[in-house]
Amino acid sequence: MKFYLAIFCSAVILVNFSCASRIPGQPGVIQEGVKGTVSVKEGNFMPGPGQKPGGNMGKVTSRTVYIYAVTTGAQAEGGGPLYKAIHQPLVAKVKTDEKGFFECKLAPGVYSLFTGEDGGMFFASLSNGRGELNPVEVFAKKVTVCDIVVNHKAVY
Repeated sequence: MKFYLAIFCSAVILVNFSCASRIPGQPGVIQEGVKGTVSVKEGNFMPGPGQKPGGNMGKVTSRTVYIYAVTTGAQAEGGGPLYKAIHQPLVAKVKTDEKGFFECKLAPGVYSLFTGEDGGMFFASLSNGRGELNPVEVFAKKVTVCDIVVNHKAVY
């Protein structure tokens, strides 16, 4: 058991050091993992007078993306989409660049992606039929695209 725990911890440490924000203008450098853009929507998105369809699309932003082992709602503290704590192993964290872009080398598997928000909170608004929060699957020799829209301050 200790052997497997040591292997897992080593893998987590290696993955943590492989994540980095892209240098602006530099093409993606990873061959396997996850990449995407973080954008924020705040305010009124309700249809009505003076609202243009497709108007306020949100803005790209700089955030920290936290990548955890796949996490269910029962393994997170909070009422969603904001969580106080995640009770799963942190696999990696990466800062986006000024255009909201991030990428991280990850081994094949399923992960949960959260963004860091004010007050030390974690944001994830999506889940699947198994209750997994913002799940992302990474396949061998593929880069999975995961764009995150932080919309807890938006009204629809």
